[in-house]
Amino acid sequence: MFYMITPFVEPSDTVLQSIVDVEALIDGVILRLDGREDELDVFIMQLKRLIDPSKIIVHNSPHLMMKHGLTRIHFKECAGEAIAFKQQHPEFRVGMSVHSEDSVRLIDGVLDYCIFGHIFPTPSKPGLTPQSASVIDTVLSYNIPVVAIGGIDEQTVHQLDTRFRGFSGIRLFQHKAQLEHVQKEWLLRNSMS
Repeated sequence: MFYMITPFVEPSDTVLQSIVDVEALIDGVILRLDGREDELDVFIMQLKRLIDPSKIIVHNSPHLMMKHGLTRIHFKECAGEAIAFKQQHPEFRVGMSVHSEDSVRLIDGVLDYCIFGHIFPTPSKPGLTPQSASVIDTVLSYNIPVVAIGGIDEQTVHQLDTRFRGFSGIRLFQHKAQLEHVQKEWLLRNSMS
């Protein structure tokens, strides 16, 4: 599972092109954009014409997902909201960002996946300590597919626990050649484990 997350910026042709550039390498793109609903509508309609619509994952807006006939949504860390939505709409693929073992425990067996981190130091979380090895180990003992996030690059991918179902990110997915290299290393490591 390889999930691109858009930067929290206004929808633009640049963001659109960055998604198109890596579409073949990703399983989904989480649209975490900062825009008015009409701007997001236009962006999603354009994106649906350029990539496989089943790869589009709306961030935290069930209304927007349903309005555009999409089937995937990713919630910020709010287990109650995500669980309630999944129980009301089991036909949709629902994921959530998590930062604690407690959150993973709450959604295990209910949601389709979670994105957990941050795993390594990252410029997006300056001064914040990454998750500890013991917490990572506990989180990976649950049945829910866990996707890693945070500081994953050409150096750290070799240290990423192969029990993760894949990885996600913002910065890494902006550079196709780097993403290809990291993905290749990850797949190679997983084929040997």
